[in-house]
Amino acid sequence: MRFAPLAVTLIGAASPLLGQSPERPGDDLVGPWGARTVSGPAIRGELSLERVGDRWVARIAGHEFTAPVTADSIRLQVPDDLGEFRGRVPRSGSLRGFWIQPAGAGPAYASPVTLRSVGVSAWRGSVVPLDERFDLFLMIRRDPDGALRGSFHNPEARWNGGASSFRISRDRDHILLTDPVTGKERFRQPYDSGQRRIAMDFGSPIALAPLAPEATVGLVARSPGLAEYRYRMPIHRADGWPTARAASVGLNEAPLAALVQRLAATDPIRDSAPLVHSILIARHGKLVLEEYFFGFTADRPHDLRSAGKTLTAIMVGAAIDAGALRGIDAAADTGRDQSQPPITVGHLLTHSSGLACDDNNDASPGNEERVQRQRQQPDWYRYFLDLPMVAPPGTTYAYCSAGFNLAGGLVRTATRTWLPEFFDRALARPLGIERYHWNLMPSGEAYTAGGAHLLPRDLLKFGQVFLDGGVWRGRRVVSRGWVNRSTAHQIATPDGGSDGLGWHRYTLRVGDREYQEFEASGNGGQFLVVIPGLDLTMVVTAGNYNQYRIWKKFREFAVVGVRP
Repeated sequence: MRFAPLAVTLIGAASPLLGQSPERPGDDLVGPWGARTVSGPAIRGELSLERVGDRWVARIAGHEFTAPVTADSIRLQVPDDLGEFRGRVPRSGSLRGFWIQPAGAGPAYASPVTLRSVGVSAWRGSVVPLDERFDLFLMIRRDPDGALRGSFHNPEARWNGGASSFRISRDRDHILLTDPVTGKERFRQPYDSGQRRIAMDFGSPIALAPLAPEATVGLVARSPGLAEYRYRMPIHRADGWPTARAASVGLNEAPLAALVQRLAATDPIRDSAPLVHSILIARHGKLVLEEYFFGFTADRPHDLRSAGKTLTAIMVGAAIDAGALRGIDAAADTGRDQSQPPITVGHLLTHSSGLACDDNNDASPGNEERVQRQRQQPDWYRYFLDLPMVAPPGTTYAYCSAGFNLAGGLVRTATRTWLPEFFDRALARPLGIERYHWNLMPSGEAYTAGGAHLLPRDLLKFGQVFLDGGVWRGRRVVSRGWVNRSTAHQIATPDGGSDGLGWHRYTLRVGDREYQEFEASGNGGQFLVVIPGLDLTMVVTAGNYNQYRIWKKFREFAVVGVRP
């Protein structure tokens, strides 16, 4: 994992053992160690834009750059590919555009920017790019046999160094981490015993320091020493969500409080630990539970992973509603051999294109990682369409991110609109969503198979929209027809469930009653769960990446407070 730190802050204070003579060799290593890194683009802050004659002039972070005025669009690039602004000339008032931050440890991202009018042909606003954080913790404990054992923890990506734990030993001025099973040395890191620093390097240096208990949030779910959690009503924010107590909408607050307490007390050392970052529940249109863990907060956008596929399906519905896209039966395989069975938009949204694309099969040529790592075909749409057909379209379910990405491409073609701009106009602005970050392909177009970052409260709005028949606070977002069709059964899935169009469908049980739900879900435990029979929707974000056996159970949190 490589990244370029913008700032590195050591978190911790002197260990209680500092200044004391260790009782046993290695006692000075026992305890939590950590460092926080915040990396990402250096270009951020106030952006000013003005029209001077036949040129646009932009200034940000000490850079000044220009571009000629052309038609109604604006596109200016910071020299050396440090960033780019894209927007449209407003007829009056504020100017809505996007800041594109260059690829770093991850892909490039497009983030919305609103520039306010500050004079004749002049606008000003703030660029807030997506920070790439990497909080690294090393917990060192002594086993009953006296040996030292350590484990890495990282809430952002569940990076653990390649093993659940390591044997720890000291070789003069180095710390050795070896595989406890094979005995193979995995890491040999410099250790400054005077400064109490363990130097790590994952593309850039990180210095781990001993942590005081109050500095371990991120390693632990909540600040140590807090009193047992008691239910509390969410804080009101000016984002469209009314808040209320859970009891006022018929939910039992005691089991909800018990769930939050259990998540707050999670021991991250356990391999089966539920690493939940947030849980939010709304019922009858009111937000009644909102809790965060492991250093995540209400104002921190979260990676949706494949839960973002559902946003793509909603964009398809918006394009169909607008008359730009000819329904789910529209052909998706432009340029393919016409003698082959046609692939439709519906096939893409139900993972049934029939092409050799299966994310759950590492050998599949259309596997998501293979598509993104290959360099022979920079056009990922074309790469997908050139895959061999292995089954008639519509007959076989195979989870395929590349197909969902093409569905986004069809929206772009039909609407003749850059996808971040279409998402902003059709969905984000009607829902009052001001902050998000959409990941881009090398081509500069949005990748619509997952990876966008949204605030949990904003993701929850999509659940409420579908509970309310396509409406958010009285404003139509998508048609009721699309809500009904996209959430209805379309195809059976291998795990015994079924899929709609971009939604997964499962049944949840409360006592002797069963409730049909539909959901967006993504690797690690990213969930948007909607239960029409209870008029309830829930968001969970989490960090149990590649631990499906754990995170698949998170959907059940939605009915914890429901009375049998």
